[in-house]
Amino acid sequence: MKCHSVSLKERPVICVFRGDAEDVSNLALLDQDALGPWPYTDRCTSMGNPMIHVFFSASAAGTFGQLLDTRGIDDRIAALSDHLDYGPISNNALAVRETWLNTHVPLDFGDCDWIGEDEDRFRRVVESDPDRLVWIAPASAAEQSGLYWYLSQFGGLGTTLALADYPLGRGWNGGPPLSLGELGIEPMAQLYDTCPRIPWDQSRFPEDRWGKLVAEDALLRVVLDGELQTAPEALFDHLLLARCRNEWTKWHRVIGDVMGDIWQTGQTADSTLLLWRLRDLIARGVVACDGEAPLFGSSVSDAVKIRRVQ
Repeated sequence: MKCHSVSLKERPVICVFRGDAEDVSNLALLDQDALGPWPYTDRCTSMGNPMIHVFFSASAAGTFGQLLDTRGIDDRIAALSDHLDYGPISNNALAVRETWLNTHVPLDFGDCDWIGEDEDRFRRVVESDPDRLVWIAPASAAEQSGLYWYLSQFGGLGTTLALADYPLGRGWNGGPPLSLGELGIEPMAQLYDTCPRIPWDQSRFPEDRWGKLVAEDALLRVVLDGELQTAPEALFDHLLLARCRNEWTKWHRVIGDVMGDIWQTGQTADSTLLLWRLRDLIARGVVACDGEAPLFGSSVSDAVKIRRVQ
């Protein structure tokens, strides 16, 4: 999990990077010194009055910002990237997730004390202008979760959506993108150019859906038959166990393989979600670990190996 927030002089752009990394073999490189400032943030700032593009994926926001930069478009970007498809949401306050995440998906480079602050920044940007366009890939549980949270906070009236629910470029298995974070600059440009801007549809994305999910008080949410639903927290555990060999294997390789297995089912799970489940399996003695349970972003943890307990 990587968090990186910036507040620009005139118009803040919120970028919180957590678990969007496609190449989990390089998780150890995801520290603030290695990443440095995001190159596109200043370029997305405008002195005028551009519209706001809302994302629920920091990776997608980054790619989109690069696209705007290449075209000389000065629109603003607000990206809320706390992946709300897993973890507690029972009291409908994002800041209380910090303690849970610090326990279940601990970072090597600090605590998750950024969530409440970045929620506040996100709100300030979004509320600064009603001219907003919300981008999501409906196949993504994280992005649908973000959308429903957004609707619960800001309402759906007047909301305009851009839905990536059709194939872009080569895509995964020739279908629609499983998340906007997977898009490179070319498919993102195709999305920007071809995606219809449609008014929010209450029948497809009910405004009260988030409240119902909060009431269900589950730790995992997935997309089934196009709808965001609660699911047992151990839903993906069998895939992790299937990839855990009898011989010692680096933990991030197992997670990378399982991410691919989940994509094959038409769903998505980011590396931090799977790290939560792996650490739980280790704690329960189902999976053995040759050192301390892995941390996200740790060069030491990068060498940790795991195997299935016989």
